[in-house]
Amino acid sequence: MTTRRRDDDSGRTYGGESAAERLARQRRQFMDAGLELFGTVGYRATTVRMLCKQAGLIDRYFYKNFTDTEALLDAIYRESMDDIQARVIRALGAASPAEPGAMIEAALDAFFQALENSRVARICWLEVLGVSPRIDAAYHGRIQQFAGLILTLSRTLFPRWQVPDDEAEVLAIALIGAISQSAMHWLLTDYRTPRPVLVRASARVLAGVVGLPPDAAPR
Repeated sequence: MTTRRRDDDSGRTYGGESAAERLARQRRQFMDAGLELFGTVGYRATTVRMLCKQAGLIDRYFYKNFTDTEALLDAIYRESMDDIQARVIRALGAASPAEPGAMIEAALDAFFQALENSRVARICWLEVLGVSPRIDAAYHGRIQQFAGLILTLSRTLFPRWQVPDDEAEVLAIALIGAISQSAMHWLLTDYRTPRPVLVRASARVLAGVVGLPPDAAPR
């Protein structure tokens, strides 16, 4: 006879699922529900009741995993940005440093491909704006992370790029801003521009800033 799994607040195992596994499953269900609702109806329009209905769980399990909807938004934002960053880093690792133009395009293609998930794009580029100081700090922290990645790549791939560190940091932030605006515009225009066009245009901006020679620049 198969034991049916049921939610329980004790530490006991039901249906082969431990208490820790049960909590992780509930958290995943709420994360998926938040991605769906925050990414469609929006963070501010989403209630705990809506999240519970979407997740198929009761509110007690929501509060076992998150203090409030802002905490859920923060978790989804961080997970989504972790995934985007991982995709970019994998693309960079698979590209050849001997072809910096192609390397830039590969990284940008991975970035924009991740944003073809409109729910992820909406959450990361629209829904997190102006929510609270906590979310603002997470948002600006990610901008600095990506700017740091650009700086590291620029210094590594283009050792002759003679720009003072303080100026280079401002340039990297500006580049992130340009790419972010392109991403937001892409989302708001319902992905009207083909992704390869977006990649090439963004690559030209990056190549221009680091002074990539014409014969090595993205085409």
